[in-house]
Amino acid sequence: MKTTYLATVVLSVLSLPLFGQDDKPLVVGSFENSGSVATGYRFTDVKGYKPKYQELFDLNSGFRVLDFSLFGKAVKGASTFADSYSLVTSGIGGEPFSTIQLNVRKKDVYDLRINLRQSHYYWNRNDSAVLPTGLHGQTSNHDWATVRKMGSFNLLVHATRNLRFSLEYARNTRDGAEGTTRAMDYFGSSSTWGSFARANPYYLVGQINEESNRVAAGVDYTLHDDWTFHYKFGLQRFEDTFNGANPYTGERSINIDDATTAKELLTSVTWSDYHKFTTPVSEFSYNGKITTKLKARGGYIFYRYSGPATLSMAASGFARGASTAIINPYSFSDSSRATVREPNHVIDQGFTYAVNKWLGMQADYRYSRFNVFADATFSSLAAGATLSGTEANEWRVGTHTLDYNLVLTPLSSLLVRVGVRYLKSDVEFIDNGLVDATHTKRIKSVWPTLSIHYQPNQMFSIRGDIEQVNNGTSYTRETPHTDIGGRIIARIRPTEKFWIENNTTIRNRKLLTADYVNRVRANSTTATYEFNDRVSGFVSFAYDSFYSQSFVNFVRGVAPFTNVSLIDQNVERAWQGGFNLVPVKRLTVSFAGNYVRVNGLGTVLGELPLYGPLTFPYASSSLAYDAPRVGKLTLQLQRTYYTEQIVPANNFGANILLIAYTRNF
Repeated sequence: MKTTYLATVVLSVLSLPLFGQDDKPLVVGSFENSGSVATGYRFTDVKGYKPKYQELFDLNSGFRVLDFSLFGKAVKGASTFADSYSLVTSGIGGEPFSTIQLNVRKKDVYDLRINLRQSHYYWNRNDSAVLPTGLHGQTSNHDWATVRKMGSFNLLVHATRNLRFSLEYARNTRDGAEGTTRAMDYFGSSSTWGSFARANPYYLVGQINEESNRVAAGVDYTLHDDWTFHYKFGLQRFEDTFNGANPYTGERSINIDDATTAKELLTSVTWSDYHKFTTPVSEFSYNGKITTKLKARGGYIFYRYSGPATLSMAASGFARGASTAIINPYSFSDSSRATVREPNHVIDQGFTYAVNKWLGMQADYRYSRFNVFADATFSSLAAGATLSGTEANEWRVGTHTLDYNLVLTPLSSLLVRVGVRYLKSDVEFIDNGLVDATHTKRIKSVWPTLSIHYQPNQMFSIRGDIEQVNNGTSYTRETPHTDIGGRIIARIRPTEKFWIENNTTIRNRKLLTADYVNRVRANSTTATYEFNDRVSGFVSFAYDSFYSQSFVNFVRGVAPFTNVSLIDQNVERAWQGGFNLVPVKRLTVSFAGNYVRVNGLGTVLGELPLYGPLTFPYASSSLAYDAPRVGKLTLQLQRTYYTEQIVPANNFGANILLIAYTRNF
């Protein structure tokens, strides 16, 4: 019934003549309906490396339904299935991001929400680009062109004033093409083979398919307006597959600077992996008032993922033998089968206590327990020999987190929050019944925080946050021993129509045992001025600096590389500005643009940098006229350049023209 009604309204709207935008709501049945529709045609002209344009913009030529909205409200006194409804869509017909939202509700009876989203993602750097090192194969060699679709259905039914039932369904998928690299290695291979595998990552292409589904029902209950309880139960499933192969016969690896690899050609390879995990869903939470000053909150979440995981691979080609001068044909097949179980428990408990009007305390405790059990069998067939083995391992991760905060408001204009977080994580890895001491650690962290917000009047406000994380044990090379950072946000508004906002962030991370240092500096300032209803504008400048250094070891195969230094650094500056003018009634002129300049440095073991300065200007201007009893016509022109100084193979320039028509009803 509801679907038929909405379809009738949509068809009625689309068949209306082009009469006034200010007419009364359209009455269909027992509903007063209003909304708008915006359609347009886009022209694009791209010169240069189009995949980079697709990554950043993905705006293509063609007709679009840019926006469509429809709102309905029941006529006063009418008895209908709903009090109101709304249907809002955007980006239909080929846009990189498309949405549909439907909401139908009747007060104190039900509330129905349906959401659909679709997003396109592209990544394809020019891997054949000439690099400043004179070497090849050091770009990502990973590409994708995928589409993610997300949908959800949520129904809330009011049984009584205090009792509500809910039903939800969510689905998330991702599919498309991916390019990746893969070494031709297999179970039980020798160290000599390891040298070949390390020297020859081959480029593969394949199809990826991911799908997750969740269905759950819930109940919400309010007791005496002081306590609320929420519980959901259901089923959740995740499934993914990837099937890849070499793009052509006789493929050389991406490491074309090693003369030996010129003879180590890949004849064929197939690669397929699959995962399917299912879990029950159990989510409970509550909050309530124990006394007038003491409040409590808490919850318990339980998941238990379980299912199979498989990997199959077969390859043939030519590889080095006892020395790089000997090249022999090879073929092998490799497979693994595993059963995985992942029980997860999360318990929360918190309290808030108001000591008096200006002092309050908050305490929260969380315990999480994540276990991963995996029983796997491995087998390979190479050079006429069959090798097989089994592996049973378990990860146990238990984490205690305690937060305590004091909230002080000594003045109506001043808010101070002082807190500390204590975190203890026990990570344990058990391999075939034996505890692996290398991967088993106890990590204790102390995290003091201070936050101050001060607003003495409407003209000025400032907020500052500072925190320091101290890790007693670092689990990885990039887990800092100390992590100190802070942020300050200041806002000045000398007049009602003019204000300036500044945002500063500073962070320092260190782990001296691994020579790991990371520094972040960021600052942005924005000034906005609204002269009157017809003139407004803004300007801004942002500065972002990132520096990181460490070292890494490559240990697979003969003669491993050790203590390889890595440095990553970039400084980004961005200038932005824009204005909005209404020179005459119903005519609007607007402009917005930015200029981004990035100076980068990425080096490995003293090599020349792989990337460096780039510029990225972008400007958008539009001219719109809202004609009485006709509609609004908009012309929008966008212009952009993307220029990399060191690797210009990714550069592009684009002109984008959009002609759009909007009509209210």
